[in-house]
Amino acid sequence: MSRVVRIDEEALEVALQYGKNLSLGIMMMEELLRKQEKAKRDYTAIEEMVRRTIREELEVLTSRY
Repeated sequence: MSRVVRIDEEALEVALQYGKNLSLGIMMMEELLRKQEKAKRDYTAIEEMVRRTIREELEVLTSRY
């Protein structure tokens, strides 16, 4: 589906940095944002795992005394 829209020229320039036309630029931006969000979730999961492991190891060490 196509639609005629008004868009600021600066916004068009930004979109064209990501694709050969406005539609492809917007779709590429969305894909990059999704990948960034997934990476952020992955880092959060890794951080939680490291914190949990450290906490468990500290509990083991302190329970001996």
